[in-house]
Amino acid sequence: MTRIASLLAIILLGAPVANAQVPQGMEQLKPYLQVKPVLGDEETVRVFFSPGCQFSRAYFQFFKNLQATLPKEKTFQFTPLVNKADGIQFALSYLAVQKYYPAYLHNFIEASFVGVQEKGISTQNWAGIERIGRAAQIPVSLPQLVNSHADTLKASLEALLVTQKSLKITNTPSVSVAGTYIVTPEFTGGDAALFSQLVNGIISMAR
Repeated sequence: MTRIASLLAIILLGAPVANAQVPQGMEQLKPYLQVKPVLGDEETVRVFFSPGCQFSRAYFQFFKNLQATLPKEKTFQFTPLVNKADGIQFALSYLAVQKYYPAYLHNFIEASFVGVQEKGISTQNWAGIERIGRAAQIPVSLPQLVNSHADTLKASLEALLVTQKSLKITNTPSVSVAGTYIVTPEFTGGDAALFSQLVNGIISMAR
């Protein structure tokens, strides 16, 4: 264990792991989970989120600050967790905004949090996606945008599913560092300050 990892273990001593689920085939190495390195993510900090997850929303500002302060050699990616509850429509729409209207990406994420958690909008149908897109002030119809680039977005979705499976991500928010280390707020018992230290420590450790 490196010096930084040892320090993190000391920092987190006494901070309970709140029933964190360890996916099958993944060994828990406190204070993080480790998977076989995922090719292509070696310099990436990836945050998996869900529009219906209150913790994804609660930590959204922290993640935006992290993105803004990340070392230049690192790439930051917000990534939707693809699941039945959110629907394929949401994942495709997110990928469309990310690729064709990246300046509106944070707007779209925030609008999805508000839409789902406050207004009860469903992301499983295109009518709901259209409402979220308008709330995010995206200048085009999201359903039409997705339809216009269906083949490209389908390929991107398939690649995302491979990455999600390789990282063994099952809940949100989850932070993947260097395609190897996985951390969640559960690992610090929901303590936001400790979670911030943990994430930044793992990023430093992975350099």
